[in-house]
Amino acid sequence: MPMKLPENHKRNCAIFDFDSTIVSIETLDFLIAKTAKDQKEVIEKITNLAMSGKMTFAESLKTRFSHIKLTKSDIEELKSEICNYITVGFLEGFNKIEQDFDFYIISGGFLEIIYPVAEKLRVKKENCFANNFVYKENKIIGFDETNTLSQNGGKPKIVEQILSKNSYNRIFMIGDGYTDLEVTKVNDKVTFCGFGMHAARDSVIKEAKNFFYSVDELIKFLECACNPDKELG
Repeated sequence: MPMKLPENHKRNCAIFDFDSTIVSIETLDFLIAKTAKDQKEVIEKITNLAMSGKMTFAESLKTRFSHIKLTKSDIEELKSEICNYITVGFLEGFNKIEQDFDFYIISGGFLEIIYPVAEKLRVKKENCFANNFVYKENKIIGFDETNTLSQNGGKPKIVEQILSKNSYNRIFMIGDGYTDLEVTKVNDKVTFCGFGMHAARDSVIKEAKNFFYSVDELIKFLECACNPDKELG
């Protein structure tokens, strides 16, 4: 007999990357551009190398932090405006499929910045996984290097944790980067959906069986994948 799911448990789950997916910006790069404009090009290059799988994520995070000086005030400012950068269509898209899906956010970004967007999209706080800033008084002096998502291969490990506690018919990982694609290399139960509305990376496009350039295309795919009788169109 199949396991009976709790009343509030959906039969499928959609796991989203945050930067350049749920929001249109790379949040750490955005902060750096505002606080250290002379480092903008260097930082963007490092981010692209990591997201294309040409540099490890852990190395890219450490390198980017070595170029910046951020304060708590910088973070508070971005928190107050981050919802303005939600990718057009996701608010409506989440509403459209929320009856069939549990939503998660797994990001190499930072929880403080993710939470306001998660609340707007009605993604539970406990379903958000990301890095943490380390503060000394008002200054950010780094990030928590013990956090799984600050390390190489972090996203597959978090997905494994989620699936060890939940039973889903279909599991989807949606994102623009190689770290998102990496999840399906480790777990073949997960269907990867590349998302290139803001950043279409050749290394991801090359390996992705499913790749979308708009929210509408993505949401239609998720709807039809979980409701085979529904027609694309």
